[in-house]
Amino acid sequence: MSQNNRVWSVYGALLIVALGFRLFVALRLANDTPDDGRIYSQIANNVIEQHVFSHESQPPYIPSIIRLPGYPLFLAAIYKVFGHGNNTAVRVVQAVIDTLTCALVAWVAFEWAVDPKRKHRAALIAFALAAVCPFTAIYVATILTEVPTNFLAVALVLAVTFAFKATGDTNTTNKTDRKRMLSWWILAGLIAGIAVLFRPDSGLFAAAVGATLVLSALLQGRVKEFLLCAVVLSVAFCLVLVPWTIRNRRVFGVFQPLAPAHAEMPGEFVPRGYLLWVRTWIDDSRYVGPLLWSLDTRPIRINDFPDKAFDSKDEKDRVATLLNKYNNQSSTDEEPEPSDNSDDEADEEDNQGEDNSSDEEQQQTTPEEINVEMTPEIDAGFAQLGQERRAHSLLRYYIVLPFKRAMTLWCDTHSQYYPFDGELLPLEDLDDDIHQQYWLPLFAALTAIYSLLGVIGSWLLWRSRSPEGRRWVLFAAMLIFLRLGFFATLEHPEPRYTVEIFPFLIILAGAGAAVMRVSAKTGSD
Repeated sequence: MSQNNRVWSVYGALLIVALGFRLFVALRLANDTPDDGRIYSQIANNVIEQHVFSHESQPPYIPSIIRLPGYPLFLAAIYKVFGHGNNTAVRVVQAVIDTLTCALVAWVAFEWAVDPKRKHRAALIAFALAAVCPFTAIYVATILTEVPTNFLAVALVLAVTFAFKATGDTNTTNKTDRKRMLSWWILAGLIAGIAVLFRPDSGLFAAAVGATLVLSALLQGRVKEFLLCAVVLSVAFCLVLVPWTIRNRRVFGVFQPLAPAHAEMPGEFVPRGYLLWVRTWIDDSRYVGPLLWSLDTRPIRINDFPDKAFDSKDEKDRVATLLNKYNNQSSTDEEPEPSDNSDDEADEEDNQGEDNSSDEEQQQTTPEEINVEMTPEIDAGFAQLGQERRAHSLLRYYIVLPFKRAMTLWCDTHSQYYPFDGELLPLEDLDDDIHQQYWLPLFAALTAIYSLLGVIGSWLLWRSRSPEGRRWVLFAAMLIFLRLGFFATLEHPEPRYTVEIFPFLIILAGAGAAVMRVSAKTGSD
């Protein structure tokens, strides 16, 4: 009893640490800058005040399809209780939810530990790593979907863990065992569906479950049994999406179970040609804001792009011509935009790396009012360029660039939304006023540590030769690499999309650490 009391006291202390850290972040580092947060808040307020799911800020409040309903309704529920637009209350609630996520991480590590005598140690290690993880904690301070998505992702993993264990222990002739097994798979499907209603890419978690089921069926030779589990999981998953799909069909006349890929309303123009061209060279998140999210809101200059965006001078000239049209929709062809520096291309090439000075020049030469627009004609020009570049190097488009984007997603400092957010390299550009020279190297080191602990934990679990332990490693690999691989194919490699990976790394680290302790003891004997 004394030993158990000490263990539960440590759990309690870690719970307090996790909650205290997140409340500090929520109240002291509050961040309202993400545009997505403003859209979610607007929809939530319209749901309460206008009784319509719309992102419009003025009448007639046209119904919206650009966001899924999960997070806006979550905000609406909090606003209804604590006051419209009360984002402080949202942050406090998110701090509590993220603390519960830490507890779920510990629970999963407990279940994944292959030695029954070391389960609590696995859980405590995972709980400690999750409690102080700064990469997930910062999102309690934002009005974004990461906190509930992390919670639902780990809850799904826990439900699937129990489902797999129930499947392995099931006596097919025993109705009670069979009912218990199917109940867990139904619950897992429902959680996966709810997660998708918060973030559409949460469907990758459900895909990881399906892939693990297929691998388990092939490795264990229980195809019919695992096929039944997959069908039950899929039906439960789809049922959650049915109301939203019906609503979109009735309101917009489209089959849209998720949010549109580019957050567009039905019939709205999407510059797919420009996006294709960007995918043929982008490999760094630093270009996402100024060259993607600012499209149609600010001028884009030829010297905003790095050298790798062009394979030849002719290609660069064609891009410059298209950008001139984009930047001068209200100007005549005889009066090109002065800041394009089209008469001095040589100087332009020499100064492409000097981002700061070029920005200052643009601010001085750009008119206060300018009509920028990506038209279908301009977009078609970018589409032709993108197709030519893709055909010129399929290896670069399908292998090299996705790999570089994956490295960008994983190896970033993950300091986004902290006051010291920024690029670690080059080191001479670090801002001393906000102490980036200390914080960013620290966050880079923490990213490496959490990654290394996850890799070591995976290796130790696999080395344990436990069939169950190896299944957890495969499951975690599917959860991590399906998500990483998917986002590596997109033109906006923002590291925040991979913050959901850290709970899985922590679970592996905790479960693997328990195996390591067993191995050390066995070796000493």
